[in-house]
Amino acid sequence: MPLPRSIQQVADAIVAFHANPLGDGPYQLYQYLPDREYRVRRDLADLKLWLEAQQIDCVAISLADLFWRAIEESGRLDAIIEAEKDGTALSEVIESIGNLLRRRPSLTDRIVDAVNDLSLRSAVFLYRAGALYPAIRTSGLLDELLGRVRLPVTLLYPGRLHGGFGLSFLDILPAHYGYRATIIPRGDDE
Repeated sequence: MPLPRSIQQVADAIVAFHANPLGDGPYQLYQYLPDREYRVRRDLADLKLWLEAQQIDCVAISLADLFWRAIEESGRLDAIIEAEKDGTALSEVIESIGNLLRRRPSLTDRIVDAVNDLSLRSAVFLYRAGALYPAIRTSGLLDELLGRVRLPVTLLYPGRLHGGFGLSFLDILPAHYGYRATIIPRGDDE
């Protein structure tokens, strides 16, 4: 079965990089509407099979798992829960979590560690970005990975594309225009 057009675009960029692997791999942002999450996951399973047939290993990293691991390892999970129960301003809780994810080992450090030992013929997929909201912006995360991960990196982005470059995270936030990654939108007909 052929891959959907937008998924094929992701695959083509990964294969092109591995044909001539100079510099950083392509950083891609695969944008889809949040209600298509489970369809996208099925398509990515097909993409994984397709890439593996091209001798490219695929590694999927759950940003939600890294997020919760960071909180648990900090020993602050109970304090965060209590602050929320006590009525501490939600903005303070969010700021505290954001600061925790920026401290070493930061969320970026955790991603780098997760891909450190991968073969040179690999591709990295970051998913469950919704778990980071609103503590971490995904645009900053991709920027921090540049130069540290020299493999193709694709961030699965649940949101809406505005024009060619504006992204509204989860289709609830105002459009943000700070992404340097190539944006590949999932078509409405896919």
